[in-house]
Amino acid sequence: MTRTVIVSHSHPALKYGGGEVAAYRQFEHLESLGEDVYFVGSTIGPEDSDKFFGATQQVVSFGPRDFCLRGRGMDGFIMEQGQIDDEDWIVEFLSAFRGDVYHFHHFWNIGAGTIRRLRRALPAARFICTLHEMTAICANHGQMVKTSGELCYAASEVACAACLPGRSPMDFVLRRARLRELLDGFDVLLSPSVFLQKRFEDWGLPPGRVKVIENGLDYPALVGAETEESLARKSTRFAFFGQATPTKGLDVLIRAANLIEEVRSEAEAGPPVQIEVYGLDQSRFATLWPELKIPESVRFRGRYRPQDCIGIMQGYGWIIIPSIWWENSPVIIQEARAAGTPMIASDIGGMAEKTDGWGLQFAVGDPAALATTILSVHGRPEILADFKRRITPPLDLAGFVQEWKTLCDLS
Repeated sequence: MTRTVIVSHSHPALKYGGGEVAAYRQFEHLESLGEDVYFVGSTIGPEDSDKFFGATQQVVSFGPRDFCLRGRGMDGFIMEQGQIDDEDWIVEFLSAFRGDVYHFHHFWNIGAGTIRRLRRALPAARFICTLHEMTAICANHGQMVKTSGELCYAASEVACAACLPGRSPMDFVLRRARLRELLDGFDVLLSPSVFLQKRFEDWGLPPGRVKVIENGLDYPALVGAETEESLARKSTRFAFFGQATPTKGLDVLIRAANLIEEVRSEAEAGPPVQIEVYGLDQSRFATLWPELKIPESVRFRGRYRPQDCIGIMQGYGWIIIPSIWWENSPVIIQEARAAGTPMIASDIGGMAEKTDGWGLQFAVGDPAALATTILSVHGRPEILADFKRRITPPLDLAGFVQEWKTLCDLS
């Protein structure tokens, strides 16, 4: 039987992000099929490691096939471990599985050198990498957002050096060469979106080198048809789901909500707009944007269990994703499709691609445009019903595994 080792830059038991969740769902599904599969995640850096690990502990086991490495942080520019001793033991740990297939979801916290050495140690193994963002292209957290806050449309050595002070154009020449060499060492490169595939092709990878496959998601079947009453109620309800990071655009949503409150206080007509925020509480928001007033229409619901997300989404008319960076294939979009709930999304990157045809889009980073879009559907059950009919279910995990094995020649 083929032995598969799925390696992620993080572990969803400790941090819930799209890449690690996709990796772990893949692991769980393969394990449910009785396949010989292991999962290896990592903590993000020294702070998280000190929280979850003993002083000399290197690995946490969540199960006989489920592990989390102690991440000590690494140089995000060259994507290498800071100490050779850290690289040594990770190579030794991953080698010990003697996997036939190593599928990496990202290489942050694992290290480019680690993967190169593992590749040399196991020449017969098949190496696969899913590119969840643009880390190889962009040294500014892989988001292709300039340090000035502007969106970046293409990487170049001179422009990148101007963006990141202290680095010369030659530094970026060498970085590109090293990371191209790393990617060339994989048998298969995957992307969950056409948008990301095209970005890597524009960067210099040959057309067709990166294959596109959506992340898999298992979900319950929708039960019962919407009534006129439920559509009317939901048409006034909007929700945000996401992490508390500046690039998620939650400040754009709150600014839009303030604009809506101003407009509606003048009109004083119709049911109120209700916006609920899942993933953080109000105090956490205040630490990021202390100057922003929270309007009465907004309620913070705090953290939620990932397995409850789809059920929660079904209680809303529209899910809002206002990220101010490109995004690639946010898990929130798949979950909204599974919930049968249309979206209002920023008009760039994977968000534009993934919501095309069943969602509404607004100019990225523009609170006034978002406010206008929300008001255009608020209290309009007929529009909500129309967009709900357009939604197709996302790729389930059985379909994902079948496509994955075909694309990676694992059948």
